[in-house]
Amino acid sequence: MKRRGKAKNRTVLRSNRAGRNARIAGASPAELREHLDQRTRERDEALEQQAAASKVLQAINTSSGDLEPVFATMLAEAVRICDANFGNIYRWDGRALHLTATHNTPAAFADLRRRLPIRSTSIRGTLTPTGHMVATKKTVHVADLAAEPIYTQHQEPGAVAAVELGGVRTLLSVPILKDNELIGAFTLCRQKEVRRFTDRQIALVTNFAAHAVIAIENVRLLSELRRRTDELDHSVAELKRERNNKLMNLEAMVASIGHEVKQPLGSIAANGAAALRFLNRLPPNLDEARLCLQGIERDSLRAAEIFSNIRALFGKGDERPEAINLNEMTREVLQTLERELNNHRITTHAELASKLPIVMGHKGQLQEVFVNLIQNAIEAMDAIKDDDRMVRTENHRDNTIIASVEDSGPGIDPSRLGNIFDAFVTTKSHGMGLGLAICRMIVERHKGRLVVSPGIPCGSIFRVVLPIETANGQTHSA
Repeated sequence: MKRRGKAKNRTVLRSNRAGRNARIAGASPAELREHLDQRTRERDEALEQQAAASKVLQAINTSSGDLEPVFATMLAEAVRICDANFGNIYRWDGRALHLTATHNTPAAFADLRRRLPIRSTSIRGTLTPTGHMVATKKTVHVADLAAEPIYTQHQEPGAVAAVELGGVRTLLSVPILKDNELIGAFTLCRQKEVRRFTDRQIALVTNFAAHAVIAIENVRLLSELRRRTDELDHSVAELKRERNNKLMNLEAMVASIGHEVKQPLGSIAANGAAALRFLNRLPPNLDEARLCLQGIERDSLRAAEIFSNIRALFGKGDERPEAINLNEMTREVLQTLERELNNHRITTHAELASKLPIVMGHKGQLQEVFVNLIQNAIEAMDAIKDDDRMVRTENHRDNTIIASVEDSGPGIDPSRLGNIFDAFVTTKSHGMGLGLAICRMIVERHKGRLVVSPGIPCGSIFRVVLPIETANGQTHSA
C-alpha cells in the first residue's frame, strides 16, 4: 500500500510537471521571455530581501545597546527595497506613538510628529489609519490617503499634516508587537503617486518589525545587565571601603594606643626612678618621693583613661555626651603636662575668656586632642635654642567656641599644610603620622573643625572650632 501511495505521488508530480512543460512548450517566444523575466525579478527580489535582512541582523549584533544605527539600517533598507519615499519608526508608551527614527522624512512633517505624537483617536474622535492599527494590532495599508474621508471630509489634523506636509499618498503602517503587546509602529510612505505595496514588500516590513522587537529587547536586557553590573560594582566598592575602613581603624587604634600611652608610661618610669633615688638618699627625701609617687598615680590614671577614650573613639558604643567647661579642661591639660613643659624650659600663657559657653561632648577625647597639640608644640620647639619658647592657649567666644594652641617654633612647611591632618602623614623623623589624624577625627565627631595656620612672626596655630551645644539647647556660661 505504501509503495502504491508513493507511486501515485510520483504520478501526480509528473502530471503537474508535464502540464507546466506543455504550457511552456505551447507558449510564444514573447510569453517565454515575459515568464523568464518575471521569475528573474522574483529571484532578484528574494535575494535582495534576504541580503537586507542579513544586513539588519548584522546591525543588531554590532549595535552594542544602541538602537539608532539599527533603526537607521532598517528604515534605509525598507525604503530602498520597497521603493518608498520615506519611512518612520515610532515607540508606543501606552497612550501615543512617539517618533523615534526617520529616513528621508520631510523636515516639517518630522518636526510636527516629534512635537505632536500620534494618538489612536484625534481630537474630534475620528479613528485615523494609524489609530486603527493601534486598536487592532494589525497592518494598515492605505492606497491613497488624500482620497480617504479622514482627510477629505473630517480634515483630521494628523492626516492633513501627512498629506500636505509629508506629501503622503500611499501609506503602510505595520505594528511592532512583543508577546502580542504593541510597543511601536513601522511606517512606509509613497509621495505624489498612488501605488500599493506588494505582498512581498509588506512581508519584508513585517519581518523588519519583528527584528525591531529583537533589537529593543536586546537593548533592554543589555541596559538591565549594565545596571545590575553597576549595582554589583557599587556593592563591591562599598564592601571594599568598609573593609578598608575597618582595617584602617584597627591599624589606627593599635598605633594610637602606642602613640598615646607612650607619654604617661614614660612619665611613670621617670617618676618611679626619681622616687627610688629620693628614697635611697640619707636621709630619704620623703617629700620629693611623695611627689613622684603622686605623679605615678596621676599618669597611671591617665593611661587608663587613654584606653577608655580610644575604645570610645573606635568602638561602636554610643556614649552620652557630657557638659564640658573648656577653661577647666585647658587648666587640667596644662597641669598634666606641667613637668614635661618645665623639663623643656617652655613657658605657657593661658588666655581664657570669661563666661565661656559650655559644650557637649566626650571630655576624655577632647583632652587627648589638646594633649596631642601641646605635645606637638613642645617637640616643634626643640629646635629653638634660645629661651623664647612659648605655648599659648586661647578660648574665644562667637557662634562657635575656638580654642587655639600656638607655639613659637619654626612652623610648618606651607607645602605640607594641605595634608598635615591625613593619616600616616608626619613631619617628624620618629612620628607615625596618626596624632593629628586622630585629633581631627575626634573634633569632627564633635561636629567641629580642626584647622592650622602659620603663626606670626613664627610658629604654628592650631584651632579647634566647636559648635555651642548644650543638653537643653540653652547657652550656659562657665
